[in-house]
Amino acid sequence: MSALQTVRETEGLAEYLDAVEARLAEVVQAHPGVVASVSSDALAAGGKRLRPTLTFLSSSPDAEPPVVEGAAVELVHMATLVHDDIVDGARLRRGRASAWTAHGADAAKAAGDHLFAGAFALLAATGSHERLTALADASLALARGEALQRLQRNDPDTPVEAYLERCALKTGSLFEAACVLGGGSAEFGRLLGIAFQIVDDVLDCSGETVETGKIPGTDLRDGTPTLPLLLAAQEDDVVRRALAGGPLESALVRVAATGALERSRETALDYARRARASLDGAVRREELAALADAVVDRNR
Repeated sequence: MSALQTVRETEGLAEYLDAVEARLAEVVQAHPGVVASVSSDALAAGGKRLRPTLTFLSSSPDAEPPVVEGAAVELVHMATLVHDDIVDGARLRRGRASAWTAHGADAAKAAGDHLFAGAFALLAATGSHERLTALADASLALARGEALQRLQRNDPDTPVEAYLERCALKTGSLFEAACVLGGGSAEFGRLLGIAFQIVDDVLDCSGETVETGKIPGTDLRDGTPTLPLLLAAQEDDVVRRALAGGPLESALVRVAATGALERSRETALDYARRARASLDGAVRREELAALADAVVDRNR
């Protein structure tokens, strides 16, 4: 049985994710109009629903399933995708036209704001100050990570440590919040989020559009310094110049030739190992460990 199958067969998970999906649809359709239409498209694009899965696996089997918490963390994730696509000029999202491409930037911005607000409205209704704080802290970290990415753009001398900090802010923070909202380990979520982002960045250099739903080489074209690009730029002047904003021809092929993809995957595997090691005492340790394996062993 694969790691992902182990996770999917967790008792109660399928029913939980159905309930989360229903709650997401309620929030999206709460205010009919253009914003609801754009948000519905974002919801219909689907996704791995990794964050609500983390929330469920971090919760006690004896407790009420954290449907509101899982929906809230996924709404924030959806909002960031809508906004990120505008900032990055990305025309595709999971193989479909991105929200701003289909509906215009102004409508997409409003839809992203709507999704953010919906997330906090859900949690506010629970009356939990701690849950609101956890999601607010994650949202602030996301904004800091996005700002850091702008500062690092077209800089092939970005230190690997600064890249990893960005991963922790832009991806690890919401994975961390997902775990905390379920009552689990913040450290596991942070480490798993970093591993997930590194794999995403490797796939951007090596994946096919049909598998990833994104056009390969987006990070290089945008000048976003990711781990495989930084490692390759240390050895190859063509890659270095391309990352700095120069000609892109043959640069992606040369990234692979340096072995940077394999070294980046090893780093992702190391973060996944550290994440698993932090699970001592977790109620669903086996399932969470399997999820860590699934995160680094994927092609999309």
